[in-house]
Amino acid sequence: MSNEFQLIREVSPGMTRWTVNVVVAEKFSPRIAQKSPTKCQILILMDSEGSTVQATLYGQNITAFQDELILGKTYLISNALVKATSAEYKAKSGEVQWTISRKTRIRRVEENNSNLLISTYSFTDFEDLPKYMDSNIDISK
Repeated sequence: MSNEFQLIREVSPGMTRWTVNVVVAEKFSPRIAQKSPTKCQILILMDSEGSTVQATLYGQNITAFQDELILGKTYLISNALVKATSAEYKAKSGEVQWTISRKTRIRRVEENNSNLLISTYSFTDFEDLPKYMDSNIDISK
């Protein structure tokens, strides 16, 4: 793989020959897709700028990558299918989403990016939650 990496924001639909250095920021449990009997698993990947992208695995790819893409670990990822994000399927904000398949190249990198993960979260005190109950404010940001 090349030593030149793109940032998440630089990868767009139809793009080829890209590699992004990301940390697995969130990993959801596999579930049945909304409009299909196929299982899917969603990951949120984060780059060095703190930008995130939703990556989805389907069917047998969930099992194929179960020992890879570990929460909090860093990877070089390339050749995932990049497509525009449909608002109804979005778990997190972002204009694109990646689909990880057997064609996707994934290589673990021995980097400690845990400080990046910690610095991106902003917590709301439990006693402050009632004031947000009847509002449309996103307190997850």
